[in-house]
Amino acid sequence: MMEFLLSRVCLSVCGLLLLVAVIAPVTGMYDSNAMFSEGDIADDVARLTDDFYYSEMDTAVIAMCDILPNVSSYIEFDGHSVTLMTERGTYRSGTNVPVAAEGAFGYGDMIMLTKNDVGVTAERVL
Repeated sequence: MMEFLLSRVCLSVCGLLLLVAVIAPVTGMYDSNAMFSEGDIADDVARLTDDFYYSEMDTAVIAMCDILPNVSSYIEFDGHSVTLMTERGTYRSGTNVPVAAEGAFGYGDMIMLTKNDVGVTAERVL
């Protein structure tokens, strides 16, 4: 009976060590993928504003919680650039059309993109 108990304890310890050995590299892989995807978000928003300008729509409303990776991140539009600021860093991407906006847009904001003759205007929807 004692041998059975010791074999189960040894088996449990070996299984726990195996889980720790597998989980550590996988967790690091997800962190590095998240960092690459945050840089892609700025590129995607820049592409979204360009595509919106060349589309047939006149206005579009976008929920920033669908775009931003977390609550502490925000986006700024400045002429021909889109800047994403997160806890991990700042990511900038260029646009083909100028985007006029006042201030930064956070996770809880809804923005309205409006097309005009010279570019796109982004404003907060209340």
